[in-house]
Amino acid sequence: MPPPAFDLTVLAPDHSLLEGRVRSLVAPGADGYFGVLARHAPMVAQLGAGALTVTGEDGAEEYFAISQGFLEVEPDEVTILADTAEAAAGIDVERARAAEGRARQRMRSRDRDLDVARAEAALQRALARLQVAERSGAAGGRTTG
Repeated sequence: MPPPAFDLTVLAPDHSLLEGRVRSLVAPGADGYFGVLARHAPMVAQLGAGALTVTGEDGAEEYFAISQGFLEVEPDEVTILADTAEAAAGIDVERARAAEGRARQRMRSRDRDLDVARAEAALQRALARLQVAERSGAAGGRTTG
């Protein structure tokens, strides 16, 4: 018998990415990945950049690239507020690869004016997007225009 479902909402500053019933999720916490099932104890967790894996009521997995933010678990409901959130189908792999290259180049530059935290965050966002594209099978090329 499959686990019971719960409501999941994934929000970014400029859009609502997902609203629906799911059976489980695995999220990139600030200190590592963690999972949530129905009837999980209430909690709030800080998120890092990475792949959010969601298992729907039908058992199908969906992947999303998210970066930074918070996840709140309430009885029968989980809300994710992410700085950025993108479905696997919306990831432009070529653009993500270019962003990774730019971020790595900035970090190698040793420029005195380099904002290291910002460059590291850009690299982590690009790597999360590429990880999600790879998991979804879209890493072979560009997925959107």
